[in-house]
This record gives sequence, C-alpha cells and structure tokens, in this order.
Amino acid sequence: MKYKVLLAALLIIACSHFTPVAVEQQEYGYSAERAAELYEQGNTYFKENAYQNAINKFEEIVANYKNTSAYEPALYLLAFSHYKLKKFEEASSFGETFIKEFPTSTYTTNVLSLIGESYYQLTEDYKATYYLTKYYLETDDIKGREKAYGRIMQMLPELSIKELEKLHRAFMANPIDEHILYNLAQIEAREGKKKEAERDFNLLVRRYPNTEYAFEVEEYKRFMGLGEASGRCGVLLPLTGEYSHLGQRLMEIVEIFEKGLILPFSVHVIDTKSDPIEAILGVSRLIETMHVDFIIAPIRLVEAFGVCAAASSEGIPVVLPMTSESRFEMIPLVYTTGLTHEEQARLIARYAMYDLGIKTFAVLHPDQAKYRNIGTVFANEVVKNNRQVFAVASFQQDSITLKAQLEHIAKTVPDAIFLPMDKDMIINATAQIAYYGMEDVQILGIDTFEDEKVPRLGERYVEGAIFAASAPIDSLTMREFSKTGFANDDFAAKFFTTLWKLRLLGGYNRSSLPDRISNIIKGRKVAYIRRIHDGEFVKLAEVAE
Repeated sequence: MKYKVLLAALLIIACSHFTPVAVEQQEYGYSAERAAELYEQGNTYFKENAYQNAINKFEEIVANYKNTSAYEPALYLLAFSHYKLKKFEEASSFGETFIKEFPTSTYTTNVLSLIGESYYQLTEDYKATYYLTKYYLETDDIKGREKAYGRIMQMLPELSIKELEKLHRAFMANPIDEHILYNLAQIEAREGKKKEAERDFNLLVRRYPNTEYAFEVEEYKRFMGLGEASGRCGVLLPLTGEYSHLGQRLMEIVEIFEKGLILPFSVHVIDTKSDPIEAILGVSRLIETMHVDFIIAPIRLVEAFGVCAAASSEGIPVVLPMTSESRFEMIPLVYTTGLTHEEQARLIARYAMYDLGIKTFAVLHPDQAKYRNIGTVFANEVVKNNRQVFAVASFQQDSITLKAQLEHIAKTVPDAIFLPMDKDMIINATAQIAYYGMEDVQILGIDTFEDEKVPRLGERYVEGAIFAASAPIDSLTMREFSKTGFANDDFAAKFFTTLWKLRLLGGYNRSSLPDRISNIIKGRKVAYIRRIHDGEFVKLAEVAE
C-alpha cells in the first residue's frame, strides 16, 4: 500500500511539472499559426495596394505575435505600408524599430532608404542625411545610390556645424566624408570660425589629395588670408571721357545713398575715364590702396572682362549691374544682376504657354553656340510643360535669305516662333516670316528685341512681337527710387536697384562675403514681358524667375 501511495504522489508531481510545457507549446503553435494567417492576409492586401487594410493586419502581428517568424516581415511591410500612404512619421518610427531589432536582416538596406526618404519628406535634414548615407554605403542598387547621393548633396549645405560634426564622426572612414568635411569647413568659414575652418580644410586636402573641391578650398583659404573686412566698397564709374554723361548720372545716385546713410559700407569711387585700361588700373587702386572688400562696376562689356579678371585674381568679388551675359557667371566671384538670356527664354516660354495659351512652337536661331543654347533652353521648357515644338531651324549668321528654313517651319503650322538672335537678324528674319505666309504667327524673343532699331527698321513685321527682358527695377524698389526724384532710365534704375539690394549686406566678413552677395543679388530676379505696339515697347507683365 505504501508503494501505491508513493507512486501516485510521484505521478502527481511529474504531471504538475510537465503539463505547463505542453500548454506553452500548444499556445505557441496557435500563435504562430494565427500570425502566419494574418501575415498572408496583410501581404495580399499589400500586393493589391490596399495599404490601410494591410496595416490593420500587420499591426495585430506586431502588437500580439512578436515571438513568431511572421513578426520580422510584418514589421517591414508595416513600415512600407505607412510610407506608401505618405504617413512618414509612422513609417520612420516603425522603420527605426525594425533596424534596432533586426540589424542584420535582408530587409535592412531597404528600410534604411525608407527611413531616409521619410525624414526627407518631413524636412528633418539631419536624420534624412544620416539614414540615406548609410543606405548609400550599403546598397548595390545603382539607381538607388544615385538618388540617395543627390539627396545627400542637396541637404549637406543646409545642416548646422553640430550636425555636420556628428556626420563626420559617423562616416569618417568612408569616401562620402569628403563632402561632409567640405560642407563643415565651408559653414565654419562663413560663420567666421577661421581656426576651425582652416583645420577642416587642411584635413580635407590631406585625406583627399585629389578632392573635387580643390579650387573652392584655395578660394576660401585666400579669403581667410585677406584679413578682416574693411567695410569699404569700390565703385568704377566713367566720370570723364566719352561716357561721362552716364557716369555723372550714376554718381548722383551714389551721393543719394551716401547722404541718406543707407548702406552698411562706405563707397569709394574711381574714374575709369571711359577707357578699358584705366578701368583695370582703377581695380588695382581700389584693392591695393583703398583695401575694398568688393567692387560694383556699372561699366561696358569691353571694360568688364578685364576688370573681372583683375579682381578675381585678387579674390575680390565684382558685381556687374548692367549686364546679363551668362559668360560672366563663369568667372569666379563675379555676379550679374540681370536675367541671363537663358532665364529670359524660360520666362517668355512660360508666359506664352500660360498667359497667351499657345500650344505649338517653332524655334529659328543663327548657327552660333550662344543662340543655339538659348533656343534649346526655350524648347526644353516648352516640352517640359507638355506643349509641342514642331520645328527647330538654324541658319548661317551671314545668311540673307532664309527660304529653306522658313518653308520648313511654315509646313508645321506653329502658333508661335521664338527668335533668339541679335537685332539685325531679327529685322531680316521677321520680314521673311511674313513673306512666307506666317503673318499671323506670334513672334517671341528675348531682350535683343529691346533696341529702338528693331521697331524703326522692322516696321510692321515686328509689330505685336512679345519678348522678355530683365526689369531694370522691380515695382517695390521703384517706390523707393521714385522718392529720390531722380530721372528714370534703365541705367540709373539698374544701378539704384543694385545698391538698394546691397543695403542688406551688413555684418559680413571676408569668408561669408561671396555667399552673402550671391544670395542678395540673385535672390529675386524680375523680368518685364513687353510687346512692340505702334513702334513702342509696351509693358504687359512683371514676372520673377
């Protein structure tokens, strides 16, 4: 009897020990089965683009079945479903959870991209840059790398010194650090942190001796070596000689600004004597004797190239108020205030499409690189906006007859013809456009139409032509200009506008000066859309690039 009691006790103890394990196994089996069922349902919804339904299924798995094999893919697709619905906060949150829990998952690379793109859409630039950089370094997807790289290059200049330092520490072992270091040193230089900027520029060159930023590094070093800003600006004016009447008018504007203490810098004027050589000598005097920080040069093209070259070689910025030649923008530290011909081409294309309702176009240009490029910019703008360019024709610049080109264009029956060419070519081309039966076709152009010779010699053939040209002064600045009582003309208005904009230049240092000038001068460029009517240039609209 004792043995039976003992055996019964042992059986009770054994059963009490093993029963919970069996129950747990049974419960796990049920959980795994339920999670798998939910995952299949969610995955089906995901493939059908029914993302909210998919989210409902995946969220149940993430909340209740974390220890099942369905948890990892469910968490992954949950993040992606939120991203597809543009719920970027939820997408980034679930994505970061996934990275923490499954750092070596096969999905990890894709999740890095998802998190980075989500933060990019949320304009959280530091986090977006961090995750997109990790994705860029890990992925083998060529297109994905290109897109991530573009995003990274776009955001790096917008980050703070502290954020760039964190990125530098995180990625200093990778080639991408070349770009991080450059942007870090650049912003340090702009903020006047000379010691830190010099340290990081030197580190950049030492670690990347063939850096693509070699020129920029030398320019910044040169600026840092120029010493403290003097608070002086040089102005080149033709006060004597052939163009003295222009120089004297502009001198009156300088006096208005000086008298009103409007500018945050002092102005020092040098007479160019209306001579290109004297203009270059004037640059030397302004830099070596007066130690100016930058130069404003309302001068002719024939003088401008020499002046810009001389100033650029000394690391001194030059502002050209009177020219829109895009070639000058290729010279370091040179800033033009007007719209380039390419910018004018884009604006007249938009005006023609959206204000005039024109849908089909042709382009006729001389076979010169400058005008060919302007024509291409115009055509690209048209196509980008889902309109059509029926024909593009070119001619030798010494051609008199344009029969072949215009017969070809006439066959396509465009609503408008864009003519990027000089004033003499305009006069010749418009007469022949009418001759070949296109009197009713709208003529479009750039500021080369804005010459009194065009309506005078072009007569009825240019009547109604519409073109874009840099506004000498925008409507807001015109209010200030009119208060001076100064006679309004394009030269005076352009010069006044330049000085008026530069009144915002206070508190600069040598390192930050180029960027400050660029941002102020290029911040908002305005164009007038004009029509030739009864031989006059009539303003139709004011538009901004």
